[in-house]
Order: sequence, then C-alpha cells, then structure tokens
Amino acid sequence: MKKIVAALASAMLVTTVFAQTGATDAQKAQVKANNEKADAQATANKKKADAQQDAAKAQASANEDKASAQADANKEAAKVAQATTPEKASDARADAAKAQTKANEKKHSAQTKADKKKRDASKGASVAQAKADKEKVEAQGDANKAAADAKVDAAKK
Repeated sequence: MKKIVAALASAMLVTTVFAQTGATDAQKAQVKANNEKADAQATANKKKADAQQDAAKAQASANEDKASAQADANKEAAKVAQATTPEKASDARADAAKAQTKANEKKHSAQTKADKKKRDASKGASVAQAKADKEKVEAQGDANKAAADAKVDAAKK
C-alpha cells in the first residue's frame, strides 16, 4: 500500500512539474498581466486610502478650529452675565456679538478649507484609479498580444 501511495505521489509530482514547465508564453504573459494589474490596483488603493486620511485629518482640524472659535465667542458671551452695570452689559453684548461674528467667519473658513482638501483628495483618488485602470488595460493588451503571437507561431508549425 505504501508503494502505491508513493507511486501516486511521485506521478502527481511529475505531472505538476511538467504542467508548470509547459506553460505557454501566452499563459506567462497573462500571469504577468495579472500581477501588473494587481500592482496597479494596490497602488491606486493606497493612494485612495492616503487621500481619505488626508481628508479626515483636514475635517478634524476644521472641527478643532471651529470649536476653538466658538469657545472664544462663548467666553465673550459669558461676560454679559458678569457685567455689573448696564453700560458694561451693553459693551459685553457688543463684544460678544463681534466675537460670535468672528467665530462664525473662522468656522466657515475652516470648513471651506477642509472641503477643498476633501475635493482635492477625492480628485487625487480618482486620478489614481484612472491610472490603475489604464495600466490594467495596457497589461491585458500585452497579454492578449502575446496570446495572439503564440497562436500565430503555433499555426506556422
């Protein structure tokens, strides 16, 4: 029984070796194309992930800027309650209104900046994917040409 199993294993090994060494140029070209396509997609995926990270960082930064600006405005607004005279209260209300306007401008500016970074990141990701798609098409074209050349060579023989 051990001899039969050993003989079968040996036969399977020999068959596998012949199958691997007998790969045609077209098959090799297809494997190469598949590898190139996978590499191109991996590069695009990395660029997309980097772009998403950049956009998330930009939004986080904008959120911090907005919170800081609002905190400043809130401090000014709190001074209204601490005012001891109507004149001081009026001045505090005016300062609070100015601070809130300034905070709103800062919040808008921070969000606009974050939105631009997000658009740029999205555009970069789209460009990376388009390049990957182009490279995949070119790699597949090379594989198809190799297959066609192999068919021509086979037909000549």
